[in-house]
Amino acid sequence: MNKILKIGTRKSALALVQTKIVQKKIEDAFPEIKIEIVKMSTKGDRNQTLSLASFGGKGVFTKELEEALLSGEIDLAVHSAKDLPLEFPEGLGICAVLEREDPRDVIVTRTGVQLSKLPKGSVLGTSSLRRELQAANINPDIRVKVLRGNVHTRLQKLKDGEYDAIVMAAAGLKRSKLDSEEGLFYEYLDPMEFLPAVGQGILAVEGRSGDLEEITSAIHDNYAADILKVERDILKVIGGGCNAPIAAYTRTEKETMIIRAMYAKDGRHPAYTEISGKKGSDLGKKAGERLCQRNNLEK
Repeated sequence: MNKILKIGTRKSALALVQTKIVQKKIEDAFPEIKIEIVKMSTKGDRNQTLSLASFGGKGVFTKELEEALLSGEIDLAVHSAKDLPLEFPEGLGICAVLEREDPRDVIVTRTGVQLSKLPKGSVLGTSSLRRELQAANINPDIRVKVLRGNVHTRLQKLKDGEYDAIVMAAAGLKRSKLDSEEGLFYEYLDPMEFLPAVGQGILAVEGRSGDLEEITSAIHDNYAADILKVERDILKVIGGGCNAPIAAYTRTEKETMIIRAMYAKDGRHPAYTEISGKKGSDLGKKAGERLCQRNNLEK
């Protein structure tokens, strides 16, 4: 195999780190392949002030990369799985899933005060309604202020005093090696209590159907793929275009898969469910159906 493989990615520092993780895995398996990283700007990157749900939600970080895949400008695209829309353009799909990094959310502060003990009126930074609802459930006295930008920018805004605390994904902090910044404190939240986004911590490689299968199968992690499928099945039941808060965390104990999930149809009152069973037993679908019932939806 002797060719230049073009991998598309967003321009952010974290996106580049994640793409280089994929690059190294491919190069380790196929040292003869030359890889070119193609940096692209997406709608989600260009708008750094509004919450994602206010101007498109899922898909704002993927559309331009998908267009480049379809045109042949790039061969593969690397995404954070939590950013992926449910439906893909015809001819495209997830062709590889990489091992899951820490799926937890993290409260970062300058003081070390835990989320539950932040004083009344403390400003918490997040642009995620999922995070806002769960944080308010732990501490109803906080105020939430929209926080956008890359990992470095968000941490700098905290250091500058614009926020008393911010919520970050552990995976992004760890991959960026920013999980031990001097002067900052990190509170890792229990993922069974503070549920992460669907697929949080997982990298997904998107490509053209039937293309480069030898390469993508060599870097594919079946365990992470099983988890991602179960969690995305919840989205399929509820509706892929839904901008209401949805969260899920899947873990395994021997042969049993356990999933805890949350959905707030009205954006204010989250309903939860927990279900367990053997892998391949439609757990995600069943969890989604339960959440719909608890939100008075017909599915």
